[in-house]
Amino acid sequence: MLRPGTLSIRARVLLLALIPMLVLASILGTYFTYTRLDDNNARLEERGRLISGLLASAAEFGVISGNRYQLQLLSQQALRHHDEVRDILFYDDSFNLLYRSDRFPVTFSPDSPPQVLGGEDWYFLTPIYSRALLLESNPELVPHSLEPVQVGWVGVVLSTRTHSATRQEMLLSSLLLILAGLLATAVVASRFGLGITRPISALSQVVERLESGQLDTRAATTGASGELGLLARGINRMAARIQRSSQQQEEQVRKATRQLTTTLRHLERQNEELSDARYQAETANRTKDEFLARMSHELRTPLTSVLGFAQLLQNTEQTPEQRQYCQIINQTSSLLLTIIDDILDFSRLQSDAIQLEQIAFPVRECLQNVVAMQSPMARDKGLKLEVSLDDNLPPALRGDPTRLAQILTNLIGNAIKFTDSGEVRLNASSHCESNRCHLDIEVSDTGIGISEAQQQNLFKAFAQADNSISRRYGGSGLGLVIAHHLANLMHGSLNLTSTQGEGTQVHLRLTLPIAQVTPQMPPQPSRTATPVPSRLQLNRRLNILLAEDNDFNRLLLNRVLSQAGARVIQAQTGVEAVQQFRQHRPDLILMDVHMPEMDGIQATREIRALDSEVPLFAVTANVMAHEHEALRAAGANEILLKPLNLSDLFERLARLEHKPQPTSPAPVSDLLDAVDPDALHSELERQIEALEQAVEAKRFDVIRSHAHQLMGVAGLYELPELETVVAELHQAAIAGDQRLCWQASHRLSRLVEHEQY
Repeated sequence: MLRPGTLSIRARVLLLALIPMLVLASILGTYFTYTRLDDNNARLEERGRLISGLLASAAEFGVISGNRYQLQLLSQQALRHHDEVRDILFYDDSFNLLYRSDRFPVTFSPDSPPQVLGGEDWYFLTPIYSRALLLESNPELVPHSLEPVQVGWVGVVLSTRTHSATRQEMLLSSLLLILAGLLATAVVASRFGLGITRPISALSQVVERLESGQLDTRAATTGASGELGLLARGINRMAARIQRSSQQQEEQVRKATRQLTTTLRHLERQNEELSDARYQAETANRTKDEFLARMSHELRTPLTSVLGFAQLLQNTEQTPEQRQYCQIINQTSSLLLTIIDDILDFSRLQSDAIQLEQIAFPVRECLQNVVAMQSPMARDKGLKLEVSLDDNLPPALRGDPTRLAQILTNLIGNAIKFTDSGEVRLNASSHCESNRCHLDIEVSDTGIGISEAQQQNLFKAFAQADNSISRRYGGSGLGLVIAHHLANLMHGSLNLTSTQGEGTQVHLRLTLPIAQVTPQMPPQPSRTATPVPSRLQLNRRLNILLAEDNDFNRLLLNRVLSQAGARVIQAQTGVEAVQQFRQHRPDLILMDVHMPEMDGIQATREIRALDSEVPLFAVTANVMAHEHEALRAAGANEILLKPLNLSDLFERLARLEHKPQPTSPAPVSDLLDAVDPDALHSELERQIEALEQAVEAKRFDVIRSHAHQLMGVAGLYELPELETVVAELHQAAIAGDQRLCWQASHRLSRLVEHEQY
């Protein structure tokens, strides 16, 4: 279908002329054709009435007398003179057929209308009356027969087919007249259209050349008149202005280009200088981080020994003076450790090396744990440490519980440190909207207070209210600064109000998403060494193949299974697991999934190719369904999630032995109940030390390997914070980003030191 936008001007002119003509010719042709056809039908109808009337008058005697010969003569005469007459029928007064000229079905009856059109034939039925003839023959009837008497009927059938040629001729003549009118209109419109389209086409070509950049092109104005002449002159004036404007713009562009080139060269030199300065700053920052990390390690190591031996010394027989010395050693060493932690945290905040976690945590337990950790210090000073938690606190929030605890530890620690008598209080309330919670925490004390003038320096690094406070109470002056930075990093606010001599109130406000309570929100398990419960025993001695690449995890599981009465065959890789299976044919296989050389899924396939019956338990920290499906498809009978639940493991082993497991009271749900915390801490420190060396040497493959080892430990012993940091380290190693690796390793080191894993 043609659209107006796709037609040329000439085509539009032709259409504007032809469409009205076509409509008018169609209306007139239709009207005249219809009129002529209607007249033709009217004449045929009139002729039928006339023929039937004449035949009715002429057939009076033949019908009365029953003279069929006379009726035949009348029919033949009518048929000769009128070619449209198809049939003539004569009936007596009882409507009995007396004579008919043809033989085809007709539907005449006494009740038929005088005329009717049926199909292609007209049917006319006219009564035949007796008049003068009866009166002359029967004069005695004259007084009673003044009215004519019907003596019969005459039926005439006229065919309309004879008029088809006439109708076709009419239609053809009308069509020819319409076409002739259209042709004449097209010729006239084309002649007039050329006078319009030629100058417009010329103007269009001028515009196209101007558009292509030929700004010296001009339209011809000779012979152009009216609006087209005005348009041509307007286009010429516009082209001249565009040409002048283009020349001016080209000159301005040349000037601007020269200036921009000069500016770019200057910016390039500045960028090179900035890049050099940035590189030097990053190098200095990395050097500072490395120095602080090394100094932290170098200082912590002897201080840890000092604290440890001081505590051992306190357990020996001492004089009062010696006990006082040991107490001073403990206090000063603890203070020094706190200062080292503050300096390192402040450095990481300054270099944006701290990344917040977003994990679900129980807010009420987090606050209570912080207060519980500070209770001994408050008790030693004879202070009341109270906590008031709003009943409307949500069960769980999503955020960084470690950093929240660090903020509150600093605030409560400062409150206790600067309060000699009275109380320290922590109040927490919340206001929840939709799926977010506005958490308000206030730490107040009845301590020395701070003057309004001195409050201006509280959030500045290494600043305290005055030098006498530093001399009397000690500290680096970084506690509130770190808390303030962390609050800002968590998109919260930290405000302080204080009255000198009366006390201080610090208000922390955070907005955190509400989280769902999950079973992992394990109060933290006890870190004291606990022997393996006696209930974890096997009913019979099993040969168990343990495939685990993490040395510490493998040693621990070996210890648990051995004490339970199993003979443990160890393998560190998938390849070694297949070899050990071929050699020993164990009763059960514990298969870790992520191992070097050959992973647990491939090793399971290899073992299943050798033996399809041996029970195989896959051990993984991945909760994704696709890995579980791959393990089952490879042939694993059971899938155990890290951290391993020893009760669940031994219940499965008991079912495997087809013997009931001995009943006992409380189930054991954490491997930490069966591990020496010192051994776990030593393993983590060994991994972190090797990890820091790999980061310094940019050995990203080694970093990934150690990250995998640490991921296994975190998953096995259900240490979610450790697992989160290790996951960040693993991603940084994959990306090959040494800076992120440094940040993650520092964070990992601090986490292990603070949490005492």
